[in-house]
Amino acid sequence: MLLSTGGQLTGKVREVDSKKTPYVLVQVDQELSVAIAKANSRMIVGDEKLNEYRRQVVEAGQDGQAHYELATWCRKNNLLQQRKYHLIRTIDLLPDHPNARAALGYTKRDGKWILTEVWRRNQGLVKDRKGQWVLPEVVAWRENADVNDKTAKRWIKTVKQLLSKILRGDAEAMVELKAINDPLASRAIAKELIDSQKRGSSWRPVRMVWLQKLMEFRTGAAVEAIVKTGLLESDDVIREEALRWLQSNEPSSAIATYMPWLKSNNPQQVKAAARALSFFPNSESAFAYIDALITIEERTQQVGGGSRAGFDNTGGGGFSQGSKQVVVKKPHRHPEVLQLLRSIAPDVDFGYDKSAWKNYFAQLRSPPRSDLRRDS
Repeated sequence: MLLSTGGQLTGKVREVDSKKTPYVLVQVDQELSVAIAKANSRMIVGDEKLNEYRRQVVEAGQDGQAHYELATWCRKNNLLQQRKYHLIRTIDLLPDHPNARAALGYTKRDGKWILTEVWRRNQGLVKDRKGQWVLPEVVAWRENADVNDKTAKRWIKTVKQLLSKILRGDAEAMVELKAINDPLASRAIAKELIDSQKRGSSWRPVRMVWLQKLMEFRTGAAVEAIVKTGLLESDDVIREEALRWLQSNEPSSAIATYMPWLKSNNPQQVKAAARALSFFPNSESAFAYIDALITIEERTQQVGGGSRAGFDNTGGGGFSQGSKQVVVKKPHRHPEVLQLLRSIAPDVDFGYDKSAWKNYFAQLRSPPRSDLRRDS
């Protein structure tokens, strides 16, 4: 029997299923039996397998390759300690055996065999929690990230507690909220700002504090929340405050988020995008604006109804349902997009005529033609 500690006992084995602690009883000889907790026994090897192992040991003798093949046999039969022994015997007899060296954790560097672990450490690497070799800085960064994540989660609870107090009229809680200066609170504050978008104007003071805090922190989570606020916020005051900040600080993040919404089939999304993009007018985006002047909303709806009688060629008859689902296309004009176009072309107004707008901007972008006529 093989033990979890690495040793082994030889003898007649009997498993005892005790209610308290199951154990294995090994009768070493006629006078001595040893009880081992089942949890400490790794596996029981039968006489047949042991006899086969002993036979192969004798045959291996001083043959290095035979010891390697025996190590492979031991691995297949879960004789792991014996496997390691025969791998060591292999490299004792054949020092450059590549497979045995690799199995024992060696690598060849500059013509010499060295334990991979030693080589990695000589390179200044350390093992992380998953057993991978990385730079110490990576381990430190991950540990710091774990600490930061725990801190950020604690802020979620703290911010909720402060909000609860503020809603009960606790003036000191508002002071505490304004005093937060830890950027790790960004995630918690951003969540509250976004989740409260449908609250009434009475929430504006505390929501404005959240917005100001995110502007101060300017973390990834903070900028993402401000960009969303500029697009989806129903409170004009808060939305425009977010957009004005984005104008000066993160215009590229805002534009990259808002432009794809102009292609939406949802008219409300197009409206929201054009409204937000009015803070970032760009003549280079003229043709995208033009395409969004009129969008087509597609809806699936049931049409028809009732039943109708019918007869087949054999004279048989029956009733069939007359309703079916169809896709209905409804055009939507977007005055917000038209206003966006007017902001980049204040001297013209072609209304919702897409072709006229495209011709106008195409002419602006066309290079002037050279006068090829010559004086006679």
